Amino acid sequence: MKATVCQRALLIAVIVTAVALPASAQLRFGFKGGIAVNELRFNRDVMNADNQVGFTGGVMADLSLPIMGLGIDASLLYTHRDNDLYDGYETFKRDYIDIPVHVRLKLGIVGLKELFAPYVFTGPSFSILFHDDMPTGYDSSKTYTSWDVGGGVELFKHLQISATYGIGFTKAMRSVNLDYEKDQVTGKDRYWTITAAYLF
Repeated sequence: MKATVCQRALLIAVIVTAVALPASAQLRFGFKGGIAVNELRFNRDVMNADNQVGFTGGVMADLSLPIMGLGIDASLLYTHRDNDLYDGYETFKRDYIDIPVHVRLKLGIVGLKELFAPYVFTGPSFSILFHDDMPTGYDSSKTYTSWDVGGGVELFKHLQISATYGIGFTKAMRSVNLDYEKDQVTGKDRYWTITAAYLF
């Protein structure tokens, strides 16, 4: 009997929280764009891929929760990545639809949070290949996942400027047409992204 009463109380608490939270949360939408500096890390020391500057841009949603400065943001971005292999001997491009989803902690400063609010964030980023021109013998993965960490500042409650470092979890590219799987070369992305977003 006690267990049933506790279960009902817990269910009621969950329902009340689910109803009350959206009412006090703040959902905003906006535009986001910036530069993306990409580097490929390979599983074998057979080549190097220098950092190259690409770009990213799209739309984002920002949900601020009424809990100690916590929030969630998600973006839908077109990202263009350039890479050089063998010290510029061979170049190739990759275009993705990126969907980063971040949990954010905003550090409000008393008296200044309306004008200046720093924040940190982390979360996964899901990439879907849109187009590429890989060199002969290599193939891009159609999808891959990364993990982002970063920080930034929100100015005047509308403008967000942030820096993100992403670490690829899954393979972004691989060599093909090799006789032995052990000889396969694979690469994972590491990248810096500097963006500005305007939220309405």
